[in-house]
Amino acid sequence: MQKFIFSIFTLLWGSQAFAQIDYDEYKSVSNKLFVKDVIIHTDHNNVIEYGSILINDGIIENVGKGISPPFDAITIDADSMHVYAAFIDALSNTGMKAAEEKDEKPDVKFPGNPPDEVAGVTPYKEAFKVLGKSGIKEMREAGFGISHVAPIGRMLPGQTCIISLSDKPMQEKLIATNHAMFSQLKSAPRVFPGTMIGVLTKWKELYKQAEGAIKHQNAFKLSNNGMQRPAYSESVNAFIPIVNKEQSVYFKAHKAKDIHRVLTLQKNLGFNLVLTDVAQAFPVIDKIKSANIAVLMSLEIPEKEEEKEKEDKEESAEVEKVDLEMEALKKRKAMAYDNYINQVDLLSKNNIQFGFSWLEAKPKDLHKNIRTLIENGLSKENALKALTTTPARILGISNIAGSVQKGKIANLMISTTDYFDEKAKIKFMIVDGELHEYEVKEKKKKANAGEAVDIVGTWRYEAKIPGNETTGKMVVKKSGDDYEIEFFSDDDPNDPSTAEDVEFDGTNLTYGFMISEEGFSMDISVDVDFTENEFEGTISAGDFGSFPMEGTRENPE
Repeated sequence: MQKFIFSIFTLLWGSQAFAQIDYDEYKSVSNKLFVKDVIIHTDHNNVIEYGSILINDGIIENVGKGISPPFDAITIDADSMHVYAAFIDALSNTGMKAAEEKDEKPDVKFPGNPPDEVAGVTPYKEAFKVLGKSGIKEMREAGFGISHVAPIGRMLPGQTCIISLSDKPMQEKLIATNHAMFSQLKSAPRVFPGTMIGVLTKWKELYKQAEGAIKHQNAFKLSNNGMQRPAYSESVNAFIPIVNKEQSVYFKAHKAKDIHRVLTLQKNLGFNLVLTDVAQAFPVIDKIKSANIAVLMSLEIPEKEEEKEKEDKEESAEVEKVDLEMEALKKRKAMAYDNYINQVDLLSKNNIQFGFSWLEAKPKDLHKNIRTLIENGLSKENALKALTTTPARILGISNIAGSVQKGKIANLMISTTDYFDEKAKIKFMIVDGELHEYEVKEKKKKANAGEAVDIVGTWRYEAKIPGNETTGKMVVKKSGDDYEIEFFSDDDPNDPSTAEDVEFDGTNLTYGFMISEEGFSMDISVDVDFTENEFEGTISAGDFGSFPMEGTRENPE
């Protein structure tokens, strides 16, 4: 199996190089793209039926009907598809590498007054200086063209930046550096501020010190006779733009109690605030409305607890006895879920400005979760607004992003149908004028409509990687409700490999595994759909892309 794995890596490396050459040639041919005969959602309120969009050097040059393509433009085959402004990620850790958490006690002389780095107080750290590529591809595949990035840390991780999700060099991705300060109610381990009260105390202390620093600096400018030169810590200096209201604070407040604490802090000090990654707005809607601030909701929706049917109605009287505490708990959970999925519509009805943040939610769940909110009262118009024009307004980039208009950055998402329909798939992403095309699979009809497929048995597979077609067999076993999969390459049949994270929903099978060769490692994922005796889908290898994979049942009845 190792030979099979290594051959995949070698071929993928080659195909990635080939794809890059293709892309370079494409870029050299023309910097103009022409999208014609599409349904253009210029913003959350306006639609142009079967219009066209001309893009030149990464900027939208024209939008509307009756536009003729220049002779040197590349025409995108998107007939009758729906075009939207690419979504704006209002806050996430895209591009950030998670820091290692250490459990041991920090080696500091005075735990009650540790260095700022040890205490997690680093409001001066700049996200754009440590940006990587982590998560950029995933955000783009989910429909995003811009991310507002927060650094990772504790109480005060640092300064945010705004980036394009293109494949351009990192310096060219930057839209804004040091855009805002990111903060959260996360204490430090075994040193001050090691409690919630400590975090709030430290926050007030830094803010008041910054106020004092501003007075000192102003006085020194007027007359420095007999005065010491102003000199303050990096942390205090980072708070000066907050005190002067030149910057906003994006404050993570997941639960209702956290929202209360942050709103009280803001009311007492008066800084510009954006509540971030909010999960429980419903108990404090009135307080949020009164504060007149923007809210970034988390789109991480909890799973709904389904009621289990009794398998045997003739159980003993003891089994049939209702557990009142458990029933009460189920009711509370059901109520909490209902409140959660209805609260975004409640924000809308209260005219509270809101978007979405992705500090904990997964971008790949966007389509499913936004549809859940729409099914529970949120209008499609307000959903689109929360993904485009509202975050653009909150971030102060409405002049360049958030809508499909002449003169704005060419950030477009093109879906096969209305994006908010269940069957919609993203076919194209245009980010900073760069074109990214995605495979849209049409699922085969089941052999017996409405019935799940029994996939237990042996299957022949073929992975169509450019330059080679790799074949082998996949053996599926079932133990209880769990599936076990072993696969064997025809090139090395004596070295089987075992799948991990196997999920099967009756027709769709997904699993993954990792390859590791000569110090290189990569996650491989398989996603295939079954009919009675066939399957087809893709095998994906991170940034190298996805490749067709299909198979047939061995010895079908």
